[in-house]
Amino acid sequence: MNRKYLKDFLILAGVIIIAAIGARILAGGETLDEYAKKNPQDTQVSSEMPIAENDTQTDKSQNTVPSGEAVTSNNPEKTDKSDVDVTSDITGVSGNDTIDVKGNDRDTDPSIGNTSTTESVNDDATGSVSPERVSYMDGFYYEPISNEVFKRISGISYPVDCTVPLDELRYVVLEYIDFEGQKKKGEIICNKLIADDLLEIFYELCQSDYRIESIRLVDEFGGDDIASMQANNTSCFNYRFIEGTTKLSNHAYGLAIDINPFYNPYITYQKDGTMHVSPEESFQYADRSVSFPYKIDENDLAYKLFTEHGFKWGGNWNNSKDYQHFEKK
Repeated sequence: MNRKYLKDFLILAGVIIIAAIGARILAGGETLDEYAKKNPQDTQVSSEMPIAENDTQTDKSQNTVPSGEAVTSNNPEKTDKSDVDVTSDITGVSGNDTIDVKGNDRDTDPSIGNTSTTESVNDDATGSVSPERVSYMDGFYYEPISNEVFKRISGISYPVDCTVPLDELRYVVLEYIDFEGQKKKGEIICNKLIADDLLEIFYELCQSDYRIESIRLVDEFGGDDIASMQANNTSCFNYRFIEGTTKLSNHAYGLAIDINPFYNPYITYQKDGTMHVSPEESFQYADRSVSFPYKIDENDLAYKLFTEHGFKWGGNWNNSKDYQHFEKK
């Protein structure tokens, strides 16, 4: 090599070495690689730069979860569904509905019924549901007497001199099949001691297409038992005396119910051998040896269900016959 070029090369190499040493001293002894790691914002990697496959893939064997074990995430933005309020996933339930989730579908008695969703018929103006409501099936529930219901019965079936505490009574909503085969919604007030029985019995009657003409509070007839019977209305609570006596009826305690009373009248026998039929218009149905629709006898489904639940039937009385009447003491 020409000595002149060799001399120039050595001078250039010396300048480069001195510059490198100076840069190292100024950088505090760091290499460029070390500086890049500490100052990533000052370095950029081209998006076109190839990345080693082993730097982006994880051995699948490290992420395998044995069957039956839960997978958890370290990402705080992802939560296991078990920690999420499941009510947000329920659709089609209105604010006036209640849902029973006990094992055997009764929120107070697990031996009765199925889980149900019931829409309120007697909710107050705010649309709230009584926390003491007991639901049996869709359309079948009872609850304490609300202020709204009390306004309807006060001074009528529940007079000012009523000796039965209001908290012993329950307002019952149920469904039934009317004489035209249409499903209707009915309401009854009864003693809390038989509220569960009535829900079960009327649910079975409804499911069996048992026909009942009307189920309304007797207050809609002014508390008049005769008027209610003439309308063939099924009813329960009415603070009144036994007809023709000064003794309180079991209806006064909400422990008796009359079913299709026009076709199943109340019959008393006079000393002269004559009989009195109530209501009078039902005289043709006093002869129980005759077959006719809506007749309650020992073969009737209502008779079977009520007696199975421990009720006594007025058709079995000796001195009088009350074929519409079932009571439980």
